[in-house]
Amino acid sequence: MRGLTAVLLCLVLASCGQVPPPQVPASSTPTTDTSTPSIPAPLPPSSVPLPTTPPLLPTPSRALDPGVTTVRGTVSGGVESGCTLLNTGGEQYLLLGADPAIAVAGAVVEVSGRADPGGMTTCQQGTPFHVIRTQRG
Repeated sequence: MRGLTAVLLCLVLASCGQVPPPQVPASSTPTTDTSTPSIPAPLPPSSVPLPTTPPLLPTPSRALDPGVTTVRGTVSGGVESGCTLLNTGGEQYLLLGADPAIAVAGAVVEVSGRADPGGMTTCQQGTPFHVIRTQRG
């Protein structure tokens, strides 16, 4: 009886491990997938209206924007090459983006822009001032 149980157990276990082999196409020519990829459904329309005009970019004509300051002084070169300073008599500003044809050493100019007291520069001199308008003063 024990022998019969052992044989039956072996047959059951042997049949559990068998997996049918994968089917291979009869031709050896590669096939390409021609099925259409699934496209996600469109999103529902948003209740927020989209802008119809492009955003306004900062221009010299917007000099009255909050935070824009106009200062006047004499231009000088900094101790580092390529650094341009504006001395107002009480403050010294590092001019960033000033018109190089106008902001030359010795010239009296008026610039509008935004001071950036915490800004880091390689010039290490004066308060960084991002210029949006330069004119002879």
